[in-house]
Amino acid sequence: MQTRTLIGIGLAALSGIGFGAGGIAAQYLFTYCRFTPLDLVSIRLFGAGLILLLAYGIATRRNFFRDVFRNLRNIGAILVFGLGLLLLQLTFFVSIEKSNAGTASLMVGFVPLMILFWLAVREKRPVTGTEYVCLALAVTGVVLLVTRGDFSSLNFTVAGVVWGIISAGFQAFCTLQPKKVTGRIGVVPVLGCGLLVGGLLGFIVHPPFHMVVDWTPAAFANYLFIVLVASVLAYYSLLKSMEYVSASVTGLLSSFEPLTAVVLTVIVFHVPFNAWEITGAACVILNMVLLALQDRKKEK
Repeated sequence: MQTRTLIGIGLAALSGIGFGAGGIAAQYLFTYCRFTPLDLVSIRLFGAGLILLLAYGIATRRNFFRDVFRNLRNIGAILVFGLGLLLLQLTFFVSIEKSNAGTASLMVGFVPLMILFWLAVREKRPVTGTEYVCLALAVTGVVLLVTRGDFSSLNFTVAGVVWGIISAGFQAFCTLQPKKVTGRIGVVPVLGCGLLVGGLLGFIVHPPFHMVVDWTPAAFANYLFIVLVASVLAYYSLLKSMEYVSASVTGLLSSFEPLTAVVLTVIVFHVPFNAWEITGAACVILNMVLLALQDRKKEK
């Protein structure tokens, strides 16, 4: 049982690491290859869904579409999940446009709060003392990692904050919503179809032939990294983790996303790691340790 808990925590952390690393690759595409957020969101979701479903079909030789289209309940859940993925991506980038990347990333701290509140209401159970401590650590860690101790770097425009909170809401929704349908037909078919649906819906808003980007070898490499690591691996780890730990634990570990982004920024762009960021990183790691110890106590 303890091994299952560690696997779940590891998968949830891996999800945040994948998302955080993808942010660095996206920054490269925006800065050097003339990509816009709408360009990237649509082809990211579509490419990830297509590759995941093709690989799964070849590996298993299973007709998973039969499971997907078996009843309207499965179809409806996947369509809603796909729309949620698209709106999650778009609202996050709108928040960046209306404020800045730091403010948008800071809103990630609301995700575990939203998940804990929803589960407390739905399951009619009080939030534990350890969960309150972990929530405080997660939020503190995100704040310190994003601001580097300098709150003047944030741009708290009303529109930026509102779109950031809406994006956090969609992230919490995409964490909780697909749990039932993944239990019926599996994580990969649901995730693959959801990504594909999100990409196709994005093409309606912004057709791919309207893109004016520079497809250099480096651009293609970064795009593949975003598709394979920051989409397929990250979303798979996110949904799979909830087979081992609760959604509240998964939500609390979303703070690994800004931690990874900061660490990779230091490595790739040679930005110095200051004391505030070290403190924030320590909060994120302590959060993970406390969650693991809490589940260990439950087992005893």
